[in-house]
Amino acid sequence: MHKNFFSLSLALLLCVTLFSLPSSSMAQARPAAPAATPAASPAASPTHMPQPESFKRVQDIKFFSKTLQREMPYRVILPKDYFTNEIRYPVLYLVHGYTGHYRSFEAHSNLTRYLDRYQLVVVSIEAENSWLVNSATNPKEKWEDYFLKDVIADAQDRFRINGGDARAIAGISSGGYAAVNLALKYPGLFFFAGSLSGPLDAPRNPEFDKFPGFADVFGPAASKTHTDNDPFLLAEKAEPQHTSFIFMTCGTEDDDIDSMHKFSDLLRKKHIAYEMTEFPGEHEWSTWEKAIPAMLRSLARQMPDVVGADLR
Repeated sequence: MHKNFFSLSLALLLCVTLFSLPSSSMAQARPAAPAATPAASPAASPTHMPQPESFKRVQDIKFFSKTLQREMPYRVILPKDYFTNEIRYPVLYLVHGYTGHYRSFEAHSNLTRYLDRYQLVVVSIEAENSWLVNSATNPKEKWEDYFLKDVIADAQDRFRINGGDARAIAGISSGGYAAVNLALKYPGLFFFAGSLSGPLDAPRNPEFDKFPGFADVFGPAASKTHTDNDPFLLAEKAEPQHTSFIFMTCGTEDDDIDSMHKFSDLLRKKHIAYEMTEFPGEHEWSTWEKAIPAMLRSLARQMPDVVGADLR
């Protein structure tokens, strides 16, 4: 059993309600211009004016998802020079893990500091516990459609983002599974897919059918949703020249490392370009903190527009 994956998820379930509370600082879909403030008299103390949300490097966005029929959030991290030019940037969509949320990457890592050296817009999405799969049991919970149709469109409309060869996706744990799964399902949509400890064998591994909420998403074992979202089956049918570059990393003490090794063997057999690396550690943020900079360096090597100060 994937004991590390399960134990981390169950522990996080105790605090997920706290993290999922709405943030009072979250931007509205169309932020209003700041009201004018009278100049202070010479004798008055200087007043710190809050920075308008539209000019902040890190912004929380709310928008209405037509697919889910409700308001959804995401967090965007902009390049340091975003407001000093008019160029368009490559984009990386980040997907959190089970019981995580769209602010998890910044809450548990130094992501913004790591991004200082890159010309890259990062959109950290809200995926709840969906695995970014259209639910097999609830027709209203179409999370794959929500991401592909709603999130990408809203982010591209709101920010100066390129697509095609300048679009990437990555995630941790179940989000790492989702990144590779979607990249293989939709050739050409993402140039790069990164999986940090993603359980890529989840749809074919009976142990996951016991995992809380898994059957609600994928349905019973061997269902069409299982087979349609099996990265191993998708890789078997993939055409190498049309397949995203795949980056994978995992902790050496993580149970998911076995499925990563099997998947890398399959990619090598199919002549699909990939990179695999390992770090000491388990299925936890201390491992992913080390893996995120490695993933960003790999992304910059594969997508030349993502200018980096150090691509080693």
